[in-house]
Amino acid sequence: MNKFIVTDPRQCIGCHVCEVACVVAHNHYRWPERSAFIPRIQVMFQGKNSVAVTCHHCEDAPCVASCPVEALYVSDEAIQLDAQRCIGCKNCLVACPFGVIEMVTRQDSMTAIAQKCDLCSHQASPACVSHCPTLALQLLDNTDLKALRHQRQRAALPDGYQSEATPGRAARLLDKPPRRGAQKVAAAQRKTDFQEIYQGLTADCAGDESRRCLYCAQKAWCNWTCPLHNAIPDFIRLVSEGDILEAAELCHQTSSLPEICGRVCPQDRLCEGACTLNSRSGAVTIGNLERYITDTAFERGWRPTIGTVTARSEKVAIIGAGPAGLGCADRLARAGIQADVFDGHPEIGGLLTFGIPPFKLDKQLMARRRDIFSAMGIRFHLNCEIGRDIPFSTLMAEYDAIFLGTGTYGFLPAGLAHEDAPGVVQALPFLIASTRRVMALEEDPRYPWIDVKGKKVVVLGGGDTAMDCLRTAIRREAASVTCAYRRDEASMPGSKKEVTNAREEGVEFLFNVQPQHIQRDRKGRVNGIRLIRTVLGDAGPDGRRKPQPVKGSAFVQPVDVLIMALGFRPHAMPWLDPFDIKRDKWGLITTGGGARLATQTSQRKVFAGGDAVHGADLVVTAMAAGHQAARDILTMLAHQPAQLNAMQEAL
Repeated sequence: MNKFIVTDPRQCIGCHVCEVACVVAHNHYRWPERSAFIPRIQVMFQGKNSVAVTCHHCEDAPCVASCPVEALYVSDEAIQLDAQRCIGCKNCLVACPFGVIEMVTRQDSMTAIAQKCDLCSHQASPACVSHCPTLALQLLDNTDLKALRHQRQRAALPDGYQSEATPGRAARLLDKPPRRGAQKVAAAQRKTDFQEIYQGLTADCAGDESRRCLYCAQKAWCNWTCPLHNAIPDFIRLVSEGDILEAAELCHQTSSLPEICGRVCPQDRLCEGACTLNSRSGAVTIGNLERYITDTAFERGWRPTIGTVTARSEKVAIIGAGPAGLGCADRLARAGIQADVFDGHPEIGGLLTFGIPPFKLDKQLMARRRDIFSAMGIRFHLNCEIGRDIPFSTLMAEYDAIFLGTGTYGFLPAGLAHEDAPGVVQALPFLIASTRRVMALEEDPRYPWIDVKGKKVVVLGGGDTAMDCLRTAIRREAASVTCAYRRDEASMPGSKKEVTNAREEGVEFLFNVQPQHIQRDRKGRVNGIRLIRTVLGDAGPDGRRKPQPVKGSAFVQPVDVLIMALGFRPHAMPWLDPFDIKRDKWGLITTGGGARLATQTSQRKVFAGGDAVHGADLVVTAMAAGHQAARDILTMLAHQPAQLNAMQEAL
């Protein structure tokens, strides 16, 4: 017996296509849940070198000999595993000399079972081999082994290795020109207004950049790491072929807001960070291409359509017009469900519109999206707060299901005395007030205007929200703008390009400083923040090193306006309390568990997703949660009509 997969490390480019293909092939060719992404082949790295490692299907397999229940057995020249027999004893794990067996949690219980390569016994050939873009993987049998032996014998002859002088498939595939990203407006000009600073790609640049894509596979590492699983390789290929409208249609199959995500997603941490070219000639500019596709299609008069949809009788109320709520409404409308969206702001988008500054996201984009969604049949009830303008009980009585996409508008306090002093403001109200003024909206007393012109501004925090506050203060003509962060620059949680942009625009950075005390003048107004220098100590439970104060290093930083940008937490929603919708100790809504669907709350007809469930996160993860909620709502309406009717009668 000899039938196993071998890897040529000279041709392996570390694209992870084999891992993706393996998992998809064993999940009925669908994307799995993130927790279920456990490939039976794994790509190992050492520096820039990589190799795929999997079961060798040894002739005298020690794993088979070690198994006490005969869960491992020989079949069709390979070692197979009967998962139903496995008792999770780990004997095979210890016996395997190559470390290619691992223990995974059984789906129907919490017990662990072994998992290993089965050579895709359910199909004609191993998925990893058939999808490898460089042919680095090969399925060998006895005949192939004999041929390989003869090849290596011939290579030992004089001049036997001359053929290696010709670049292999991997080298040819990776021979790409350097990345060309979007150009940005010069700092001296851009800090004088609130226009978007990044310019869209030209047609020539988009074409050149799209041709850099390796097209590793149709299901590649980049679209696995995208929370929406956008068809990234395919829409990039369509750009290279000049078919922009088809690319736009493809983008809209998975994303409800592609022109938004192309601008504000942290692609360096998601799809572009996963690009095979990232550590070589630079990742393909996936975000810029996504923006180019939708912007160009819109300029040509294209609008997304949902085709012929059969209207259904059910209605769903969606609370929150942010990315989670819009994602849910979009998917429900495509299924023929009437979606009514309620939001306290005067425009849709939630923090997309009011929390992200206009120099990162033009607000006309969301206005256009509102028209598109309205044309799809989605109804928006804006300037409408649940509990103030309409009781939650009314929604419970009148709608077949409810989705809570309320986001997180609460703030994390610094725990300092005098945080309520005049001149100390929270990041979100500061940003919302500024954006409302750019949009020429009336001032909202919940978000009072803060004039920083000619003042010394200090922002506490190191995330993207802190960068937004700093760059907004620059544009609001502050005399000086300083970021105070308790760790070093490498530890900042926000986007690196945002830090670069802020520094270019004139922001000063104080790293390794921790706030100790808010200093006030005789009128009680803030006039300084006492900081102490820090060094990074041991790592905490979250893996991040904790700052330790340096004795005797305290100093006072003068400040007129102190902006607290330390993060978000759930805001109060007292209107949920009478309905016993469970929340955890941090105030996040609890979903799933037991027999409930993933986004279903303790009330069977109420669903939730996005930041209100998982805490402050990304636009794209909130949208993905909205899509999941829509699927769960459709599942409930299809399979639980009797229970739903009973609940409605009880109200």
